[in-house]
Amino acid sequence: MEDHILSEAERFLAPILVKASRPAQTKSIIECMTSEQPGSPPTNDSRQYPHQRRTVINKALHLLSSLHDASRKDSPRLEQPAAGSKSQKLIDTLIDLVVLEGIYPCLSPGVGVPMERRVKSALKGDLVTRPLSQPNPENLQDRELIATIVDRLYPIVLSRQGLASSVEARMLVDLIAAVAEAAFSPNFTAEFRQKYLSYFDSLLDSKPAIDVLPLLTSLLHPSCPDWLRSPVSSYLSLLPLRPYGLRQIIDFIAGSTSGDAQQHADQHHNPSLGSNLTSDALARASRLLTSIPSTMTADDYFSALAPQLLDLWDDPNPDNQRIASYIIGNGTLCKRKIGSPGTIGWRLFAEPIFESLHPRVDRCPVPEKMLKLAIDRLAILVQFHRNPGLTKRLVVPVLLPLWGLQCYALEHLRAGWADDIHRILNTYMKISVTDSQLLLLSDHLLWNGPPLWTFMPGDSGGIEIRQRATEVDHSEIMARLIQSIDIRVGQYSRLLRAAFLTDDQLSVVFTHVCKRWLNESPTPSENDRLDVMESDPRDPVESLISAKLAQRLLEEFKDQISSSLLGIFQLIGPILSAFVTEHQRTTERGARTALPRLRMLDAIASHPTRDNDEDYESTGPVSSALSLLSAVLAPSDNPLDIGESILQSIQISLEYIAQASSSLDSSITMSASNILVLLQLRSDISKYSKSTMKPHVNDLHADDRNEHRTALIHLSDDLAPVRAQGVSTLTNLILKSSPILNIPSTGILLLSLLQDEDEYIYLSAIKALGYLASNHPKTVVQMLVERYADSSEDTTLDVRIRVGEALNKTIEHLGELFMGTVASLVGERMIAVASRRGDRPKTLQKRERAKRKVDKARKEAEEAWDGEIPAEVDDNGEDGEMNAHIARVVEGWADTGREEDIRIRTSALSILGTAIETNVAGVGATITSTAVDFVLAILKLEKSNDRAILRRAAVMVIMSLIKALDAADERGLQLGFGFADENLAEVITVLKYVEITDTDEVVIGHIRAVIESLEAWRKKSIFGPQGARGHQEMKTFALDETRLAGLAMRPVVRPMIEEVD
Repeated sequence: MEDHILSEAERFLAPILVKASRPAQTKSIIECMTSEQPGSPPTNDSRQYPHQRRTVINKALHLLSSLHDASRKDSPRLEQPAAGSKSQKLIDTLIDLVVLEGIYPCLSPGVGVPMERRVKSALKGDLVTRPLSQPNPENLQDRELIATIVDRLYPIVLSRQGLASSVEARMLVDLIAAVAEAAFSPNFTAEFRQKYLSYFDSLLDSKPAIDVLPLLTSLLHPSCPDWLRSPVSSYLSLLPLRPYGLRQIIDFIAGSTSGDAQQHADQHHNPSLGSNLTSDALARASRLLTSIPSTMTADDYFSALAPQLLDLWDDPNPDNQRIASYIIGNGTLCKRKIGSPGTIGWRLFAEPIFESLHPRVDRCPVPEKMLKLAIDRLAILVQFHRNPGLTKRLVVPVLLPLWGLQCYALEHLRAGWADDIHRILNTYMKISVTDSQLLLLSDHLLWNGPPLWTFMPGDSGGIEIRQRATEVDHSEIMARLIQSIDIRVGQYSRLLRAAFLTDDQLSVVFTHVCKRWLNESPTPSENDRLDVMESDPRDPVESLISAKLAQRLLEEFKDQISSSLLGIFQLIGPILSAFVTEHQRTTERGARTALPRLRMLDAIASHPTRDNDEDYESTGPVSSALSLLSAVLAPSDNPLDIGESILQSIQISLEYIAQASSSLDSSITMSASNILVLLQLRSDISKYSKSTMKPHVNDLHADDRNEHRTALIHLSDDLAPVRAQGVSTLTNLILKSSPILNIPSTGILLLSLLQDEDEYIYLSAIKALGYLASNHPKTVVQMLVERYADSSEDTTLDVRIRVGEALNKTIEHLGELFMGTVASLVGERMIAVASRRGDRPKTLQKRERAKRKVDKARKEAEEAWDGEIPAEVDDNGEDGEMNAHIARVVEGWADTGREEDIRIRTSALSILGTAIETNVAGVGATITSTAVDFVLAILKLEKSNDRAILRRAAVMVIMSLIKALDAADERGLQLGFGFADENLAEVITVLKYVEITDTDEVVIGHIRAVIESLEAWRKKSIFGPQGARGHQEMKTFALDETRLAGLAMRPVVRPMIEEVD
């Protein structure tokens, strides 16, 4: 870099760099510089100012171009000057001069980032910038100046050499704003805009998506004009379609969530994106990535995005799989327009799985790699996604192929394949299974493929799908399948245990299996077309399978099955009748070798190697049936609520068995006699109890207890979809006011769910707490308030804020029922939490320990470096400054000594405002008056920047009171208190003082809205709703209906809140 150019730049900038050379009075930058130049015209003529400004900016641009050319000539790969060096300071000053006096005066209102949010200027001291005015459409000087700036700086940035890094770090977003002004502003002609439209595209295309995203989003603030918002938003929506665009956008959101957006900037090949991605950030990423650009159709957009999504879906990293499953499941397949069958999302993400698991004959064979990929994708989607409806839509069409493939893997020792499929079926059984699907599997227990294809060993030791051989020994295949009956029966029983079925569901399955066992014709199940052969209930193999399955169900689920008496009697009646019929037929023929068919089947099941001519008689099924009857009848003296015909049929069968002592085992005949006595006793009780509803009530409570037990089991599961199903079941019990719920225990359980990492689960728990409080307000609200206040300091900040959200929703649910001791408790405790009187020594000790740990690590690093740790070069410039500012703000929120965290105090004020607005009459005059005095004190005393969010919430409390008073006037409710003249004047005085002295724009915007609403309310109170347009003004200046929830505040005038958890 030439020294004479730096010397010339130093002489040029001397008037603004050397403070001693400046005049005593405050002057603008341009006036200061031109007054020091020899031969310069007088600066007090405002008409000369535009000419002077162009002269200075052209000189600064010339020096920057010369320095850039010199650096490229000396060394094309010249490194960036050290931060803080003299040459770098000159370059930064030249750049800031171009931005502040060249670009900003030429921009339309609302274009560019606000001055206070850009990189801190190198122009320090008492220099000022002339007030900016809107560019004149007919003023060619503005157009020429902005064109000159862009034409000079645009090649520097694209060169990636010389001063490119310095220009990018200090003014890239300002340069983009200038190019956007020239490309889209209606103030310029179409011919002029056409040239800079290409500049805009090429400038952004030269940067990775992770850099472009924060730059463009910073331009989309509330005051951004529509002519700029539209093209910028359109460009943002196309960023995911860039190479690695999807990963870069997710990486940016993950980095911004963790406060280190640049950390992952270059990890485009296989980064772990999900480790820093919270549930809220994941939802934001999904919404952004599935938003279809206005310039494209859904088919075109998702077809272009799908390769990146599939690549992320197939990534071996579990974090990336979680992200892909959320975007595909929640963002695509759960939306009717793009995720229902036949739409682009379904064709891209669901149909390939179905085609691999259940292919048409023209798609065979399915290679091992493709089949394993389909299983892995389905497992990821089912495991990480929490929507039971989507799980059902994905699993049901391939339920039998999954079942057959899992059993084949178990039989051929492919444990990895079997485990993957079991996770899919296990999750489906827990959250979405229906009776029809359970019966489908029981009817096709030996299913190994349709008639045209079957499962075969793969080339790499796995499994693949091939067409069946045309000439095959069916007897050999059937023999192998019969040998696998025990494996398949055991696996079916395992799935039933995982499903947490109700007693009624188990009874339905058991009854269905026994009907097939008895060679009756059960209701045809769906998907019979998938079977290998036509299912013939008279086939001995089918009877054998049903006998094995029924025996296993009786062994493992005897207690659950016996709880449904009607189903049990409907089941056992046919068993006993069939046994009696066969026994009568055998007795009449007088041939003991002609065994009843049922006992032959049982003999095959239990002793497959016994000779056929052996005199063997199995009484296992009858013995099990009698034992089951004895178990369900003996322990209870409740009335027997079954049909008369069923009871009579069973009694006839039992009487026959009891009297056949000569041909049957004595234990069977004795059991039949005992059961007849129990039946007679229960029948007598029923005669005197038919007018009561006790059995019905007990049944309802039993159902509720089963649902409650199932919900508790689901809530303890590791899978988020299963836990979500548990919350849903528990919410249903709360909504129907089930008497089996213990309110304190249920409240504690829901409070514990607020600590769940999954956003859907803790938000559902918040909703459930609101429903629970509707019926039991005092108990639930007291629990929430105690957990929120956290006097024992055992709860983390995030959980307390979630409890605050739950309390906020609970108050809204209660409505006018929010009164009395409940309202007093909430008001008093919220004022106490929001005050500065909070004493949290344990929290202070934790912060001090964390600080000592950081200091120790820094000291060890300094010893390792043998001195001060070298500062990291922040290539992100503006983002680095912003991240540092955010970190300081968050540290200020938490570092409050022994006092409460600022975020909790803000949340408490929000809840207090909700309480006042919901039912100000229930809150009462005392707490309302205290709240007003309290928030006014906050506005007057807590003036630091880190307490801005506290002041915002304080102003919103006053707005809530105004809305409550106005609502009371509308209903004609006499509160007995309100704003008296002196109090109203004091409130307005304090608000106007804060409006003038406060530095936070959001606070100022809130205050202006509150003052306007106060004036409107006062006029309305004096003149009535129809006088002085009072009512209309109240509506005009009223806040949005959405309330503060924790820290999620929504300002009225300029929603520019930026908060980091």
